[in-house]
Amino acid sequence: MSAETQSTGEIPTGKALEQQLSGKRVLVENAPKGTFLSFLKGGVLKQESRGWPDELDRWEIEGQMLCFEGRRPRSCAVVTKLTNHDLFLIEPGAEENRQTVEMHFVNQDGVLLQDVIAYDGVLAGKLRGRVITTEDVNPSEILKGSKTVWDFETKDRVSMTAFDASGFPFPGGTVVYNSKDNDLCLTPPDEKPVCIRVEVSGSDVRMIPLQNGALVEKEAMVGTIE
Repeated sequence: MSAETQSTGEIPTGKALEQQLSGKRVLVENAPKGTFLSFLKGGVLKQESRGWPDELDRWEIEGQMLCFEGRRPRSCAVVTKLTNHDLFLIEPGAEENRQTVEMHFVNQDGVLLQDVIAYDGVLAGKLRGRVITTEDVNPSEILKGSKTVWDFETKDRVSMTAFDASGFPFPGGTVVYNSKDNDLCLTPPDEKPVCIRVEVSGSDVRMIPLQNGALVEKEAMVGTIE
């Protein structure tokens, strides 16, 4: 369900690069969870860190370099990659000491743009209030006879409970769900969506996980819908 990364081609410089970044929000790879940078218009850089007040600094473009200035001494790095989803910088200096900083564009909810799904909610609407009981088509030896009950209790939340072959329940959980076409997408807390292709024939259901847009048939589940 992830869109393919589209390169912007040759990396722009000067005002063109500034326009490409202005208004964008990024997650910095390896930064503490919940940390984001926003390249606001007018050269204002906003840093958001979970549990701390937002901090404001300055950013500007010099040729193909992105420069930061504010509470810390001015520093600049060369933009080496710019796509619809990613921004890579490399710090100047001796080659053996250079470090690449990887940034990924996110939306206002902190979701990576490459993981944003254009939901239509049609399948989700049909599942609301229904219960589906499934079992793996190719279970491991330890999971043979086990079942999972999906209870679409509200318009956007589904609870899942697993039972072993004897009917003993395991701890379950509730996650947010939505849909696009025939794909059911689950969004665990602070995680990217996980999608499953849902095929319904009468009361019979087949659910096939999707990984990078491809169906993973070996992990398919079958069951019934109530």
